[in-house]
Amino acid sequence: MDHPSGSEAALTAALRQHPETRALASGTLTPVEGGFSNPSWRLDAAGRRWFARLGNPEVEARGVDRASECRLLQTVAAAGLAPPVLACEPATGLLVTRWVEPAPRHGRRLRRFDDVRRMGTRLARLHALPVDSAIRSVDYRCQARSLAALLPAQDADARQFDEQAECVFDRLAARERRIVLCHNDLNPANIVDDGAELWLVDWEYGGRGDALLDVAGFLTLHHAGPAATEAFLEGYGRLAPGERDRLDDARWAFDYVQWLWYRSLTGPLQAAARRRARRLALRLRRCDN
Repeated sequence: MDHPSGSEAALTAALRQHPETRALASGTLTPVEGGFSNPSWRLDAAGRRWFARLGNPEVEARGVDRASECRLLQTVAAAGLAPPVLACEPATGLLVTRWVEPAPRHGRRLRRFDDVRRMGTRLARLHALPVDSAIRSVDYRCQARSLAALLPAQDADARQFDEQAECVFDRLAARERRIVLCHNDLNPANIVDDGAELWLVDWEYGGRGDALLDVAGFLTLHHAGPAATEAFLEGYGRLAPGERDRLDDARWAFDYVQWLWYRSLTGPLQAAARRRARRLALRLRRCDN
């Protein structure tokens, strides 16, 4: 995404205000490409490289809890799943972490089954962490209803998907859920392979939630077919009873919430969001995820 000069000025001001980052405020900023909603940069300062981000207020109105994000980041960074955190300030949305340089051969795309299997192992490690009750709870059905309420009543796609969504969520609710720490947005840009480890970044949608939806989210965001799904599950381990039978439902539900998020977005990002929403609508109709 393009970063207007005002965003850089706002970041510099936020860096100056925080005691842990004041010395970095005069560093060199390079915009990070690939993000959709939050402006972010590589920050070269004090002889090191950092990742710096400012939160987008419109995104925060759609299910982001910055205080919970900061608490979750401390937990997953301590577990070696996310880069170490230098500063996380809920009031301003400022986040500064150690920069992870993607390895040239790997980067941000999991192209081989071995890499997909590694990611399964990585996600299983996240889901095995102790669950901190102070971290927010993420319920996809509640999130879907909140986002759907933002759409106009005459939205034809919303009416078409709503009935199917209720059936899907009913089936998912009929099984016993595993409540774990979840990332909830494991798209390719949020997985950085430095050649040794897979680092998970951008945790703003993370929280306590249904493990199956986190698994389904990864598979959906990476367009995993049957072979890639099996490779992932080899790394992740056996799903709980009833989870495998509901995996397709979970993938549909994840896409549905994605569609609602993009469809309801307004402001400068609306045009790009609508394009993504149209692609997701086609997939929801085909049910081929």
